[in-house]
Amino acid sequence: MSPERTYVKVVASKGETVRQILVESELLDIECRIVSEDGSLYFPLRVDTTIEMIERVLVDHEVQTGERDFPLLPSGPRTLEEVLKDRIPSESLALLPRAYDLIGDIAVLEIPEELAQYEQMIGEAFRLVHKSFATVLAKRGAISGTKRTRKYDLLAGEDRTNTIHTEYGVRIAVDLAVAYFSPRLLEEHNRVAFLVEEGESIIDMFTGVGPFALHIAKRCDANMVAVDHNFDAIRLLKESMSMNRLIGTIVPVVSDTHEYVQLQSAESVDRVIMNHPSGAAEFVADACFVLRPRGVLHYYDFMGGDDPIRSLKEKITEHVENAERKVSEITVIRRVRDSAPHEYQMVADVIIH
Repeated sequence: MSPERTYVKVVASKGETVRQILVESELLDIECRIVSEDGSLYFPLRVDTTIEMIERVLVDHEVQTGERDFPLLPSGPRTLEEVLKDRIPSESLALLPRAYDLIGDIAVLEIPEELAQYEQMIGEAFRLVHKSFATVLAKRGAISGTKRTRKYDLLAGEDRTNTIHTEYGVRIAVDLAVAYFSPRLLEEHNRVAFLVEEGESIIDMFTGVGPFALHIAKRCDANMVAVDHNFDAIRLLKESMSMNRLIGTIVPVVSDTHEYVQLQSAESVDRVIMNHPSGAAEFVADACFVLRPRGVLHYYDFMGGDDPIRSLKEKITEHVENAERKVSEITVIRRVRDSAPHEYQMVADVIIH
């Protein structure tokens, strides 16, 4: 056992989100084993961690803190720096990626240009430190195109982009080469699912591989139409539907959202999900057409500037009014994730009159 460590305690269902935050913030003590007891997880923190640091990085999460003993992990390399310290110049060690996306058994790294010549070495080092990952990929370029995908290069392990990713017990078939998926929306998928009531009718306008629809259908008896023009995304959603025990109903549809909505009856659904932050604005009129009075719109957009919350309120209100509907109330407006320096993916939960 190690000497006592400060810990963060969280319910197990929130564990992966909190673990990722602690890793990215470099607060997790990676020499100790995370402890699972009675439905909760205890995360050991580095000895120099203060309560102020914990509160700053976990401001939106309900956690407890304290001190306890933790078992030490078997000896071996713990960090990329430890593996590579004698293999690349010391000034390059500070540029090693500290945050990465973990999708099923695939790790996705963003390698700075300054480290391009060491990419394969970094990939192999990552697998030495994180032995449970079968594949290590490097991002290439930005997300682009109608499928919202990007290119990836293999750094180490199996040469593939497909995997099964799990969120709160929901199994999601993913193929990064053909359909968009972000593990950083884990909490948002779960948050929206818990807002849905039994018997609701819902359109998920840009469903991708269907994480919102799957979370909702796993939790309650709602009726969803999951629309995407990407055939591969819908194919993956259908695969996921077969892997999960669903309470609700999902109807996967390959279609352009504009075209699909034109075939629907006016004011026919209770809720619309619009997770297409770079393009949702041009579909607000479609959402307003199908939403019943007091229907809920989950609108996502990229926002920056000095007051992104006010800017988002003004933008969504203007688009709704241009569609000849009214905003009754904006119940939630929040940052979902950082998307670029001084830019955020944000969501507004909007009740439409």
